[in-house]
Amino acid sequence: MFTNEDVSKYYDLSEAHYRRVWDLDNSRSLHYGYWDDSVKNFHEALLNINKVLADHAEIKSGEKVLDAGCGLGGSSIWLTRERNCDVTGISLNERQVDKANRIAKDLGLADKVMFEQKDYTCTLYPPASFDVVWAIESVCYAHDKGAFLKEAHRVLKPGGRLIIADFFKCENLEQEDADLVKKWANGWAVNDFSTIEEFGLKLRENDFRNINTIDATAAIVPSAKKLYRAYFIGAIGARLYRLFNPHATVLGKNNVTNAYLQYKTLKMGLWKYQIVKAMKM
Repeated sequence: MFTNEDVSKYYDLSEAHYRRVWDLDNSRSLHYGYWDDSVKNFHEALLNINKVLADHAEIKSGEKVLDAGCGLGGSSIWLTRERNCDVTGISLNERQVDKANRIAKDLGLADKVMFEQKDYTCTLYPPASFDVVWAIESVCYAHDKGAFLKEAHRVLKPGGRLIIADFFKCENLEQEDADLVKKWANGWAVNDFSTIEEFGLKLRENDFRNINTIDATAAIVPSAKKLYRAYFIGAIGARLYRLFNPHATVLGKNNVTNAYLQYKTLKMGLWKYQIVKAMKM
C-alpha cells in the first residue's frame, strides 16, 4: 500500500515531467483541465476547470476555501484572484507548499492565500472552519476515501459544500480490466480508484446530502490525448533511465508508462472523469 511519503516522493519524481509536458511553471496545474466551447488552447483548459467547479459549487466572494491537495497552488490562487476567496491550500509535499507560498508572496496575495503541509484526512483545523472543501484529482490518493470525507465534513460549516473533480473506475469490471486500471493507478502512487457508486455511498455515510454528479469525461479527452502523445516522446528516455538507473524506484522506472495506460484504459471505457458536489446539512 502506498503511504503519504510515497505520494509525496512521486510528485518530487514527476515534477520535471509535468514541467515539460504540462508547462508547469506557467500553469501551476497538475490536473487535466476542462475543455469546452470557451477554450481555445491547453493553458485555457487548465484554468477553465477552476471556473467550472467554482460555478458548480456556487462559490461567493469572501468565502473560506480549503484546497485539499493543492499541488503548486494554481487553483488556490485562481480562487483568490477571480472569486475573492480566502484560501488555505494543503499538500503532503513540502516542496510544493514552499513553492506555492513563494508564488503567493510574489503575486502579492499572501494575505489572502496560504499553503501548509498537511494530510487532508487529519488537518487539525477547528470544526466548521471552511465554506468550501475543494479537491481536483487529489481524493483518489486517499486509501480510505471515507477518512477524507469524514474530515471534510468536520471542517465544513453547516451548509458548506464539497466540490471534487476526479477519476472513478467503472462498476463491475472484468478482473483483467480491473487489474489494468489498478496498474495505471499504482503508477501514480494511487492504491486504487473508487467507483462513483462506492463514493456516493461514502458521502451518505458521512452525512453529506444534495449529492450531484456530472460525467465530465468528454471534457478531459484532449488532455488525455496530450499525455498519451507524450508517452511516445518519452518512451526512449524512459528505457535509457531504467538502463542506467537499475536501483531506481518502481515509480521512477514506470512513470512514463502511465501516460499510455491512462489513455488506453480511457478508450476501453474502464473509467470516467466525474465532478461531484455535495453539501453538509
